[in-house]
Amino acid sequence: MQTNYMRLNVLFLVVGFLLISANVMSQQTNSISGRVTDSISGVPIVGATIILEGTSLSTSSELDGSFRVNTVLPGRYKVTISYISYKSKVFENIVVVKGEAKVIDAKMVHNQELLSEVVVSGRRLSGTELGILSEMRKATVIANGISSQTIQRTGDSDAAQVVKRIPGITIVDNRFINIRGLAERYNSVQLNNVVAPSLETDIRSFSFDLIPSSQIDRILVYKSPSAEIPGDFAGGVVKIFVKAVPDKDQLLIEYGTSYRENATFKDFQLPDAGKANWLGFNSGKNDLPINFPENLRKATSSERNAAGHSLHNSWVPNTGKAYLDQKLNLTSSKRFNINNKLLSNITSINYSNSKTNYIIERRDFNTFDEVGQSSSPIYHYFDNQYNLNVRLGIMHNWAFRINQNHTLEFKNLYNQFSTSQYTNRLGENYEAAYLPDSHSFNNLFRGIYSGQLSGSHKINEQKTVADWVVGYGRSNRDQPDYKRYRSDIDASTGERTLYVPTGAAAAEFLGRFYSKMDEKVVTGTFNIEHRLNNDERLFNPSIKIGAYVEGKDRDFKSRNIGYVRANSSLFNTDLLTKSITQLFEWENINTTNGIRIDEQSNPNDNYSASNRLIAGYANFILPYQDKLKLIAGVRIENNIQKLESADDQGLVNVDNNITKFLPSANLTYNLNIKTLLRAAYGKTLNRPEFRELAPFSFYDFDLNFTNKGNPDLRTATIDNYDIKFEHYPSDGEIISLSVFYKRFKNPIETVFIPGAGSGGAKTFSFGNAEVAENKGIELELKKSFRDLTGSRFLNNLSLMLNASYIDSEVRLGDIALRQSGDRPLQGQAPYIVNTGLFYKDAETGWQVNAMYNVIGKRIAYIGYEGYPDIYEMPRNIMDLNITKVINQKLSVKASFNDLFNQPYLLLQDGNLDGKFDRKTDQTIAHFQAGRLVGLSFTYQIF
Repeated sequence: MQTNYMRLNVLFLVVGFLLISANVMSQQTNSISGRVTDSISGVPIVGATIILEGTSLSTSSELDGSFRVNTVLPGRYKVTISYISYKSKVFENIVVVKGEAKVIDAKMVHNQELLSEVVVSGRRLSGTELGILSEMRKATVIANGISSQTIQRTGDSDAAQVVKRIPGITIVDNRFINIRGLAERYNSVQLNNVVAPSLETDIRSFSFDLIPSSQIDRILVYKSPSAEIPGDFAGGVVKIFVKAVPDKDQLLIEYGTSYRENATFKDFQLPDAGKANWLGFNSGKNDLPINFPENLRKATSSERNAAGHSLHNSWVPNTGKAYLDQKLNLTSSKRFNINNKLLSNITSINYSNSKTNYIIERRDFNTFDEVGQSSSPIYHYFDNQYNLNVRLGIMHNWAFRINQNHTLEFKNLYNQFSTSQYTNRLGENYEAAYLPDSHSFNNLFRGIYSGQLSGSHKINEQKTVADWVVGYGRSNRDQPDYKRYRSDIDASTGERTLYVPTGAAAAEFLGRFYSKMDEKVVTGTFNIEHRLNNDERLFNPSIKIGAYVEGKDRDFKSRNIGYVRANSSLFNTDLLTKSITQLFEWENINTTNGIRIDEQSNPNDNYSASNRLIAGYANFILPYQDKLKLIAGVRIENNIQKLESADDQGLVNVDNNITKFLPSANLTYNLNIKTLLRAAYGKTLNRPEFRELAPFSFYDFDLNFTNKGNPDLRTATIDNYDIKFEHYPSDGEIISLSVFYKRFKNPIETVFIPGAGSGGAKTFSFGNAEVAENKGIELELKKSFRDLTGSRFLNNLSLMLNASYIDSEVRLGDIALRQSGDRPLQGQAPYIVNTGLFYKDAETGWQVNAMYNVIGKRIAYIGYEGYPDIYEMPRNIMDLNITKVINQKLSVKASFNDLFNQPYLLLQDGNLDGKFDRKTDQTIAHFQAGRLVGLSFTYQIF
């Protein structure tokens, strides 16, 4: 409780800071402002660099070409404005007087000789489309990215929706990333160049839905290895950069509301999550009491009764109405001029509250009968699932630019996310011959903090460049009192009877589950690059070396508690026809005629783990004139992974100390000033994740699956080959084509454990397959229609398209165990298509964007002999948003998401004919999420 109050106090302090910043901003009037446009067409130029020579002050032009440099000390200045393919514009003797705003009108003239140049002195807005393409082109590895400018166009609400717009990337379960057909465990995620802590107990990946899109400056995905990039990946390394150095003082507020089909204005049911849930925090109401016995098996009868009485009788959902979704974003940025040294700050608070309601059809089947050409069904359920999602995010960043050569940054990001879910399951279980009326109550609280102190330095007349980062991350996942109970419906009378096990408890039918995970990550990295020659026209090699250290600690604890009949012969059977609330009344929790609390926890339900990584690398950059550049190097990683847990046989200890040498080479050849060709090779690895090593088993109520770990997993190694063609027709445009091939040794895959489970329940674990291959082609196109015709409408259009074709195969080898020995990698889709058509009229302030996305069918859950793999089928997704800029301060946006509202469908090829027919093949899960219609307002106070 105290921790939660501290967090709230921090929130209030940040709000206070925003108010102070707004007050300070209102007092700062010394400035240089203006607008940058094309001298002939008058079209605004976005991303032009404006520098006050002799100071650390600079900025970039906005979407309408405007710029503003605040907190300029009184004096005389030389202002230089530059932009790719234009001649630099220099304004001499700009006099700034105290209390005066100086205005400059910059009309830029084309210079064809400069069209190929990418590097511009000063700092460009990294979040623009031009900036991201420039960063991709200058990258020494094969990379893709997306800018905040594009994010504004798409209207995506969080990082999970944003990142799927990047070529070769899909999202699983609306949270986890899949790159080039490789599941989340094969990808690495960093926040501002520091490893992102995990929020999941069962999944390795960072949960992308935690980062609001408004906090993102840009996202870059590095797809080919390099010695300076961490070696634990196969698909890609995702770097999320949040907004850092502001280009102007501002106070911005954005409010949005939305109507969600299937939920809004309808009856809504939720578990009691406590009073702090509206902020995404756990108030502690549903936690186990402090004095609760550590092991009920060792407790006396009176202690068991007292433990049962201490838990809340909250087995009925709260009922109300689902009102409109809400979203609020408050952003403040401030620049301070301290003796012509720039100190700047950006602070952002984001809040959202949304409700969803899904009717999910779930089925499962026994082995297909080839003679009768049919499968006998195990069950056919209909889940009425209600979800409340709350997100609170706080970003607070500082930057101190001492001069053009030295910058320090301090970045802080905290996000809290809660999900409250109530599910009512009806239908029929054919195998066990009952009609269930089952209920589950799940509250999940997740939080993540990431902080970094970093510096970048240019020394020795800029021949030497050094940068460093010290980072700390912490994540927590809290699941208090996940309750489940079952009642059975009499088919003839319609009466409901509560199910109370006899003898041994069955917590999945009447029980409570508690779990907590806490993970801490400390990182440090240092890089230095030195050019051996300062003459760009000659052979100008350089060497880059660096070191990386990482310490990660995780502690996971869980508790599984069930209820049984206290005494099978004395049990009061009248209780079975009572309500669930009556069953759990004080007098019915006893050791005679009522129900008795029972420990279902096992030794493997808890584990502690640590990972210590020390890495060093050396890269040699060997350019030949302006045509050829070779970057070759090696990375050495020593990793010590430890885990402590237990199983029925005793203690389980994992102690893996592995050193790997990871060579890499990236070659770039400039065909001409606009076109280049890349080739890359590198060796990477894939270490087991803590959860995959831990013997912990968890039953998934929704899917009727049990997942458990394997302490004997080995590290996988991957050989990566890439070729990429890139063409940059003009500013902000790209045409690229990539081909890749990857070969895995000992890849880690999900495996089926035969003989485990009943009633359709299945148990899966993890194992090292023999080998796997992954190959594919990626296409990316960004094209503006500007100046193609004399039509003003067409001049305002631009197109974005990326598409991927991917193929994979894994040979399981000895771990097959009734599984098919050869199959695609789990989660790999054969094709991905993203496209968007954008219309923007700067003069009228109208902007219309249409986006389309589709992903080919992919294995969601692996099968085994007689039980085929379960595939997630393609969904065509169409989004549309319309923005109107009312004036310089106010804009309004209407958004229409998932217009087609096609169903989410899990399908199984039960007859093994190799075809997936939505009408005749076996439906495992089916639901429609519903369309989302939103309206938002953005108001710039300063």
